[in-house]
Amino acid sequence: MPELKIYVDRLKEGATEKIEERLDPSFMEVAEESLIFEQPIELKGLAYLASDHLIVELAIETSALLPCIICNEKITLPLKLKNFRFTVTLSQIRSGVYDYGEQVREAILVEVPRFFECTGGHCPERENISKYFHNEIG
Repeated sequence: MPELKIYVDRLKEGATEKIEERLDPSFMEVAEESLIFEQPIELKGLAYLASDHLIVELAIETSALLPCIICNEKITLPLKLKNFRFTVTLSQIRSGVYDYGEQVREAILVEVPRFFECTGGHCPERENISKYFHNEIG
C-alpha cells in the first residue's frame, strides 16, 4: 500500500496542507471475487493542526464492482465520502510523519454495502424468485 504521509512539522504556525491524491485501485488491497476496485481513488482535502491534534478532512471518491444479491450480475457502485474527518493526537505521532492510508482504506471499506441489489433495489430478476420469499412472520 502506498504511504499517504503528512509531515507534522510543516503544519506549525497555522499552516495547512492541501491534499490531492489519485491512488491506483490496488491501494485497497482487496482480493475478493465479490468486491473489486477497478477505478482510481480520488482524495481531496486538508490537513492542519488544532491545539495538540492533527486534523485531516477529506472528500473521497471511487467505485466498487459488486454482485447483485438477486441476479449476481456485477454492477459498479459509486462510493463518495464527502466529509470524512479524523483526528490524531500529536503525542501519537512519534516520528513527526503520519501515514493516514489505513484510515482512508477503512473508511472506503465501511461504505461498501454488505448486500447490494442492482437497478436501485429493483432487480428485474426479483420477480422470478419472489415465490421463495415469505411475508409471514412467526
